[in-house]
Amino acid sequence: ELAQGAPYGKWVAEGNVNLESLPEREHIVHTPGSVIRRQQTFGYTEEELRILLAPMARDGGEALGSMGTDTPIAILSDRPRLLFDYFTQLFAQVTNPPLDAIREELVTSLSTSTGPEVNLLTESAAHCLQLILPFPVIDNDELAKILYINRDGNLPGLASVKISGLYNIKGGAEALEARIEEIFAEVSAAVAQGERLIVLSDRDSSSDLAPIPSLLLTSAVHHHLIRERNRTKVGLIVEAGDVREVHHVALLIGYGAAAVNPYLAMESVENLVRTGVVAGISPETAVRNLVKGLGKGLLKVMSKMGISTVASYTGAQVFEAIGLSQDLVDKYFTGTPSRLGGIGLEVIAR
Repeated sequence: ELAQGAPYGKWVAEGNVNLESLPEREHIVHTPGSVIRRQQTFGYTEEELRILLAPMARDGGEALGSMGTDTPIAILSDRPRLLFDYFTQLFAQVTNPPLDAIREELVTSLSTSTGPEVNLLTESAAHCLQLILPFPVIDNDELAKILYINRDGNLPGLASVKISGLYNIKGGAEALEARIEEIFAEVSAAVAQGERLIVLSDRDSSSDLAPIPSLLLTSAVHHHLIRERNRTKVGLIVEAGDVREVHHVALLIGYGAAAVNPYLAMESVENLVRTGVVAGISPETAVRNLVKGLGKGLLKVMSKMGISTVASYTGAQVFEAIGLSQDLVDKYFTGTPSRLGGIGLEVIAR
């Protein structure tokens, strides 16, 4: 009686849109000079290219390393550090056992869906209108598919818009804060106009326009939409140049992103193959391996917390901030524990 109460199978078949089924878009190859210039913008180091990205591109998994780190925590470091470094993953306490993601593969899933969510207390065909993403990390071509998803006007329920996360570097912290407020207004206007997939992007930075850290941008927009009670109307996707580690992907998903496109990391591994640093594979294979490696790493991090699906991890905020001021956390990372206090937007902008 329950199963036959509505044509659920038909709704799912007609409503779900698979990423693979969308039309292919042109693949853009960037010159080595362009890649290196943007690596400098986002603070890539030789070690990150050699020790983090090259092994993932070659083997499709994180490189093995020792457990310890003798680098100072970000708040005490003399060097410029990424905002990601100010967060640590919380791990499961006694009552929530960790998973064995390898042997319990049957109950773990890296597949997720995004798009508008409808009232949970009703059931209709509209509930099934979702974009199905097989992996939480998407490559540049898959992001292009999402950006053009409604180009022919046949999928207005999944219409997408790109919001630029750049601010005027000369204005310092004031300009950064003002630009975040402008982005809030742009996002609210996009939701009101019926856009249902919002792509937050830090592409096209220049000597005048600097990228807002992708984690700050994502979390700020996520919490703005929650405060406006519009969060369930849209899916968030992040196009980020500063992402190159599993921890970075985990943070963005933990703070509300449905999927992450680490475009510069992908262009970097393509460049590593073309310049002969990584030999024996094609640039396309290197990107696929990077996506696989980041996904496997995310599953490992989720498993330590006892979370088995990406859908449960999205927006879960299972992180603690070390070295961020309470004002910054309350405004942009609402609900995150930050026991020590620390830096504000001034230091982030600097």
